[in-house]
Amino acid sequence: MITPRIPFPPFRGDNLHAFNIARTLAQSNELDLVTLIANDKQIKFVDELKKEKIRTHVVNNPIFISVLKLIPAFFQNIPFQVTFFSSRKLAKLISDLTNKNKYDLIYFHLIRSIQYFPSTKNSSAIKVVDFTDAVSLYLSRYLKFLKNPFRKLFFNSELKRIEKYEVNAKVFDSVFLCSEIDKNHLEKKLEGVIIQILRNGVNEKFFNPPVVPFEKYRIMFSGNMPYYPNKDAALFFAKNIFPAVSIKYPDSKFYIVGQKPSRTILKLSSEKIIVTGFVEDIRNEYLKSEINVAPIRFGAGTPNKVIESLALGIPVVASETAIGGLPNELRKYIFIANTADEFIEKISYIFENETVRTDLMKECSELVPKILGWDVIIKNFESYIKSKLETK
Repeated sequence: MITPRIPFPPFRGDNLHAFNIARTLAQSNELDLVTLIANDKQIKFVDELKKEKIRTHVVNNPIFISVLKLIPAFFQNIPFQVTFFSSRKLAKLISDLTNKNKYDLIYFHLIRSIQYFPSTKNSSAIKVVDFTDAVSLYLSRYLKFLKNPFRKLFFNSELKRIEKYEVNAKVFDSVFLCSEIDKNHLEKKLEGVIIQILRNGVNEKFFNPPVVPFEKYRIMFSGNMPYYPNKDAALFFAKNIFPAVSIKYPDSKFYIVGQKPSRTILKLSSEKIIVTGFVEDIRNEYLKSEINVAPIRFGAGTPNKVIESLALGIPVVASETAIGGLPNELRKYIFIANTADEFIEKISYIFENETVRTDLMKECSELVPKILGWDVIIKNFESYIKSKLETK
């Protein structure tokens, strides 16, 4: 398993995805994880991964070195995010391991890892890349919301680079994405490439939650706050939706939960809007809330905030963009809203109908582990890989 950065701690989307895949695969397979760390402090994460039976091999790739690599990248066509995670030492380590060991599968995590495919040329293993999200789809949506001309120029350049670079996925035996929408987007561009679904899942700890009484009229939004779609969504709800909800329900409060909130987000803090920053156990924040909102206006994939909330039986009001990758069996449990008025309407309905939580969401929480439990997802993934091995 090759990842551009060490998938620990599992608090952000891509780390959470890679960590759960690794830990679940390691339960019934021998697994070598090859990855980059940004500094010596991250070496301690290796011990945490070893507790999950993940043999971890790391290369130190300091951030200042990665930043320096971006300077010549302006005169090349390679995506900046690929250059940022480039490392000759990591390429050498991958080559050494694949020459030494007879692997059945080599899994590349994210488009940033494609650059290490040549290091595995001597291996007869099945080689797959997990894009998770279609980066070109995300960037094209992001650009529509950008107003800063310099940021727009930069990300437009990155989009063009990504669109050209995505073609490199054709060298893999299979490409994986976490949603049908992302899959359909790339299938039009990658003719002849086998694209499969590998969804975002839910850790088993969400299936046996602690007993935490919920607080009436408590609304929450969760997410890694440096991720721009999350920041935009939190601001959009706080400024365009919550004021009307607050007038209609004076006791309502809005909690913004997630690591590294920006100054803009922190400035929202008041008696009625609480910015928590990082929390150790996100389950408690979900369980204390009457509603979880996901007013995501652009992005790709399926946010963990949605499926984690469903697993705990917490009502979710979300935009179509936020649930685009959700299985059809679970969509009926989501209260879909795309405008401020629709969000206010759906929130009001949940506040005034207790059966949403006691009946509908109880049914949902019982269904989620059968569809999105990581053991179920990885079992299907393993079956697919075994079928590829049998026909190779």
